[in-house]
Amino acid sequence: MERENQQQTPQDDSTPQLSRRRFLKGMGSFVALSSIATLTGCETDTPSTPAISPANPIPPELQYPQVPPAPNTPPVPGILKFFTPHEARTVEALTARILPGTPEDPGAREAGVVTYIDNLLAYQYGYNEAVYREPPYAQVYEGDTPPESNGYEVIWVPADEIERYGYQSILTPREAYRMGLVAVDNYARSQFGSNFVDLSEEQQDSILQDMLDNKATGFDNFSSEAFFQVLRRHTAEGMFSDPAYGGNRDMAGWKLIGYPGAQRAYTPDNIRTEGYFREPQGLHDLAHFHPGQPAGPHVILPVSGSDLMSEDPAERTAGYP
Repeated sequence: MERENQQQTPQDDSTPQLSRRRFLKGMGSFVALSSIATLTGCETDTPSTPAISPANPIPPELQYPQVPPAPNTPPVPGILKFFTPHEARTVEALTARILPGTPEDPGAREAGVVTYIDNLLAYQYGYNEAVYREPPYAQVYEGDTPPESNGYEVIWVPADEIERYGYQSILTPREAYRMGLVAVDNYARSQFGSNFVDLSEEQQDSILQDMLDNKATGFDNFSSEAFFQVLRRHTAEGMFSDPAYGGNRDMAGWKLIGYPGAQRAYTPDNIRTEGYFREPQGLHDLAHFHPGQPAGPHVILPVSGSDLMSEDPAERTAGYP
């Protein structure tokens, strides 16, 4: 949690309130990192002999047993794996104010961000990166010289290197959410007499602004600003990651920013055509293939490291998914 507490929140010059404009402004560099990796490439113009794939290739799950496989289908909205119903409603309300929307112009609620977060926390206690559960913990400093070390609890690192150090907390992400959501409701009742989900949008914005400004009380195990940053990060991940992980429903996030999603390849003509557009698609929409071998109407990229492809020109130019 401490690592995420160090992230900077973009400031809007025109209004102190949370807004979609502020959120998207801060997500410009994030989307390229958080979106599931896309296989892209270009064809060459030199026909050759198709590459031969192994008859019985080793499945990826056996090659990389430590990497959890992507689900075959998106999680079903409304079916909770970790949150209680009240927790899910609270998270949905929080993320919907961080990235608001409408059915015509979807935001976090419409894109099912809460389903993404619920699935994230249901797996491996919510960990999806390097984890440090015991001290010493990394903390950032500014300037040329780090503060004096206490010898055990803290490792001082430059602010621009903190991302290298992974998750830093004795609390699991599950525990952090459970504690944070209780603190949000307690603070909401102290300010307006009701739980967060029962407040007006203006009152909810006021609670979130206090969390962002570290003014919200009752966050005993971590700061309110730290919990806000966790919510904001997971809102971005759920909005812009592949739909296979529960969020980005109907690819609402990708449509919002004009991102094409998972595409096998682009032809030279595609790349040269100004304003060329493809409807976004997810990993689940990609046609199955063996590298170097044609499969139905879809163009198949050559085996990595070679320039081999089908001898049939039609197979080299048609059917890009």
